[in-house]
Amino acid sequence: MSISARATATLLVLFASLSVLAEESRSYCAVEVGRVVTKYTNVFDGPSLRIAAGYQFTPKFGLETAYEYSGGGTAEDDFWRDIDGPTRFDNIHMASVLGTAEWNLKPQFSFISKLGVARGTVDYRALDADSRSSTGSLTETNVVVTLGFAMRTKDTYDVTFSVKHHFSANFFGLGDSFDSTTLSVGVRRRF
Repeated sequence: MSISARATATLLVLFASLSVLAEESRSYCAVEVGRVVTKYTNVFDGPSLRIAAGYQFTPKFGLETAYEYSGGGTAEDDFWRDIDGPTRFDNIHMASVLGTAEWNLKPQFSFISKLGVARGTVDYRALDADSRSSTGSLTETNVVVTLGFAMRTKDTYDVTFSVKHHFSANFFGLGDSFDSTTLSVGVRRRF
């Protein structure tokens, strides 16, 4: 079973569980659209879509699972030591588990922080010096830190704004480090 199928199945089970766990708007689901704003490489070079489900165990602390998709980008051959030639990275899938903390600043505004891990896979397509194409898939685990805020728009809906940073010492096992920062905007529905 692929990581995207596992992530989707996990989120479906979590969404089904939310109705059982729901009490005093402690559970939520969210959809976010993001854009990479800084990066060490060009692998993540474009928009991303993220869906998440979470549960707040206390009014301030909780747990969130998420699935994120990005179309990828192109990297030059001087960076990738294990892959020869210009390389196109496609279909980046990431599943993450994050601990969350949220503090109400005013009745309609709250500060959000998240810390956790993300496991991702990416498909690549490379051309070597003889114009031969090679394809494959790479996998890696990253540490993720997110800071942001939520603005309540209705009783059960929030608009969220966040800055997310991925930290990795060995991006997809290729021998080089990778960092990226993504700005996101989203909608969160509390149950």
